[in-house]
Amino acid sequence: MVLDSIEENGIEVIFSYFPAWEMFFSMHVLAGPDHHMGRQKWQQSVEEKNPGLTGEIRSLQDLTQGWTLLIDIPAWDTLRQMEIPELLSFLRKKNIYEWNEMILPFGKQMSIAERDRVLSTAGEYYRLVFEREEMVLRPYISRILREERQICIEKGVFGWCRRIHPRLIVREDDLTYLKNREYTFKKKDIRRIYASVSTFVTPHLWLYEEAQTLDVVKGIQVERSKGEIPDDLVQVFKALSNPNRLKLVKLLLKDVHTIQDLSRCLSVSEAGVFKHLKVLDDAGLVVKKRRGAYVEYHFQTERIDFIPYAFYEIMG
Repeated sequence: MVLDSIEENGIEVIFSYFPAWEMFFSMHVLAGPDHHMGRQKWQQSVEEKNPGLTGEIRSLQDLTQGWTLLIDIPAWDTLRQMEIPELLSFLRKKNIYEWNEMILPFGKQMSIAERDRVLSTAGEYYRLVFEREEMVLRPYISRILREERQICIEKGVFGWCRRIHPRLIVREDDLTYLKNREYTFKKKDIRRIYASVSTFVTPHLWLYEEAQTLDVVKGIQVERSKGEIPDDLVQVFKALSNPNRLKLVKLLLKDVHTIQDLSRCLSVSEAGVFKHLKVLDDAGLVVKKRRGAYVEYHFQTERIDFIPYAFYEIMG
């Protein structure tokens, strides 16, 4: 799903959310959970509810290159924009010869039984686990991508790339991925960058390159490691539990305001508005910026966007 695109010095930067990418990488996390401590609670929850399915995913990790097979071959350039049901249907229609030709760059051929087992497991995982997961991930990732687009505009495409991962090195004329070896790409040769974010990729630095096109995937941390119910989430719900604060939020969602503006709009004293804004500020729901003699308040929409995902993660 393409959200937007910008162009800079002949490079098209396409900001996209790829649900199939996120699904297969979530299966990669389940296949090797010890390497993905940032998704430990999620992995344990899925395994407790679906032990047989999780075991099957792990048993197929060698055959599927840790479930990154389909997003690590040239065919991904054709598959990347498909929704998950569309992709699974497309793959099921391929006969074994077409399938093996598609995965040929992977360097291994599959039997009909192996191919069917892989597709059956992916389909069952989507139906039992990821379909619900994706419903809450999509709006959250879409919001983050819009923020990343703005940062990319402000810092430039390669300034943005510097923020992605400590092992993505941006130099004057090239950028280098430090993986099992160095993969270096000349800036002048890059024509397209697919910019995406993922809640599962950390700690990996993802690399996909095809025909002057690079995928750049930023990892997003979504899981807390301590506390059964995170204090910051409790604080957000408390901040939103007051009707006057909700009225403030409604105004701030529409525009940036000062305390004086909000006092006039709500017929509440400036001292009263200040107290409510202090609660919202402590919960991370607003940010203050000084403009001359006044302080402007901006609402942090990403905090609200994250609530459904955080709630789903915690309540399981």
